[in-house]
Amino acid sequence: MKRNETKRYPNYMEIDGKRFTRRTIEVLQGEEGVEDLRDEWIPIAEALDYPEKFPFLVSDILDVEKSKELRRALIRIQIDAQLQLNRDLDFYKKQLFISETIELLLFHRLRLRPRRKRKKKKDDEEKDEKKDLQGKEAPVDDEETDDEETDDEETDDEED
Repeated sequence: MKRNETKRYPNYMEIDGKRFTRRTIEVLQGEEGVEDLRDEWIPIAEALDYPEKFPFLVSDILDVEKSKELRRALIRIQIDAQLQLNRDLDFYKKQLFISETIELLLFHRLRLRPRRKRKKKKDDEEKDEKKDLQGKEAPVDDEETDDEETDDEETDDEED
């Protein structure tokens, strides 16, 4: 697919009668000065440039063939969106959301998101504490005993 360069809008290009920002196409393709975009990636580019159209493009995006190149393109978009947040927070947050959602829909997990540690259950915490205290006496917290004595003294003063 060749872009239709117009001198009036040097930061935009036309593909299949649709206007895209040059930056989005270049980041998707992974190189500057690209002249084409895969036909199947057009709905992705459209969703990235026009976030309000994303809900209507989901079915077309789900038909896109999963490939390493596509995953790398989505990762590049996520990185670029993070780097560009200072320029236009709202737009790049939407672009980040869209690229992460597409990656989740197609690949079922995010490559750039660190895995969250699972929360320990209460039973697991108690087991860990027992392991730590085996063979050791339970530590005495001197601060608690001091606080209790102070409270007793205050009540004695109030009674007098």
